[in-house]
Amino acid sequence: MKFFTESVARCAARIGTLSGFERMPNVSFETPLLLIYTKGGSVPHLTKDVFKMITLEQQLLSVSLSSTVLMTDVIKEFNTSFADFVSMKEYINFLSIHDPAYTTNPGFQQLDSISVWSRTGRNVFTANKYMDLVQTYKPDLYVALCDGDTNINSSTKRVSKAVLRSKTLLEQCLDIHLHSDTLKTKGILGPVEGGYNLQAREESINYLKDKPLTGCVIDGLHNNGPSVQNISTEQIKEVVQHTINLLPTNKMRVSMGCWNPVTVLDLIELGVDVFDSSYPYVITEQSEALTFMCNHDICDQYKMSIVEKIYKDDFSPICKECECLTCQNHTRAYLHHLHHTKEMLGLVLLMIHNTHHYLQFFIAIRDSIKNGTFNHLQTKIRLKYTSPNSKFSPTTV
Repeated sequence: MKFFTESVARCAARIGTLSGFERMPNVSFETPLLLIYTKGGSVPHLTKDVFKMITLEQQLLSVSLSSTVLMTDVIKEFNTSFADFVSMKEYINFLSIHDPAYTTNPGFQQLDSISVWSRTGRNVFTANKYMDLVQTYKPDLYVALCDGDTNINSSTKRVSKAVLRSKTLLEQCLDIHLHSDTLKTKGILGPVEGGYNLQAREESINYLKDKPLTGCVIDGLHNNGPSVQNISTEQIKEVVQHTINLLPTNKMRVSMGCWNPVTVLDLIELGVDVFDSSYPYVITEQSEALTFMCNHDICDQYKMSIVEKIYKDDFSPICKECECLTCQNHTRAYLHHLHHTKEMLGLVLLMIHNTHHYLQFFIAIRDSIKNGTFNHLQTKIRLKYTSPNSKFSPTTV
């Protein structure tokens, strides 16, 4: 697997190409790239057929260990890959450790293991146990086991332990990866840990930069979950900029978590290449519809809550310019009705719209970088999030 970019700048928005997948050699992805968030290997609220109605293009699915770990024994028993088991073999898949849409329980890390939380409780993974699971799943791309249990409030001692533990686990994972006939053609990503400690970040990168990795995950900035959407660029800019300035320019850079679109654009401007779509899922779970990409005056906010009474008799679509199945066939009033009658279809229709909206966002990002209009897109989206009608208030330092 290989990542290629013509950009030689370290901290700048850039176009890249991810290709060389053994299972699908003709498939390639252009970055900045959106990983499609899944739970248990499926896009939440959507059947496979409905997801194909949203987009016919090849997508890269984000699969978390925490939402799939209970499947491990059955997959191993059937002697099949994860993609085949969940009937998503048409898609490339990326295995991460924690579910970015749900807050990860802090603590519980041990000397040589990481705690992963599923719906039945705590699961402890050593490097050997994790790599055994990876060889069972056979993902196209995956993250080495790591300790990303840090945030802005983490102590120096906690950060130091996270860096040391992650280095040890990476060494063990990489050794198994390189000697496995099943995995050596797959892509492996190394985690950059260190919390908000610049020296610790530098120590982590110095260990990673010469390793045979497809890319790096800028980890340890948060503990996942909906609260990530409220983290401002000001809080993370110094540490992300310092990290990227030290990373090789020919390696892909990934940042997981439900960052809001303004922060996503700022991270792309700093040189981050890949994100996941947990943000539109979290917005859907809040019974809200994204409108930050809409160009007409009616959609003057970045999102709308279909719970509000003002939509009870509003027979217009979420966005009259949107081409998604929801906006082409249903009204705000109908979505309001579905929510208040607790119909499952309400979340289905919101997920269709929000997923489509976010995919269009990333298409616009790539086009703007190519056309030299990225700064204009940044300004446009930022205005939506800071308009008088917006209730957006990101956390600042």
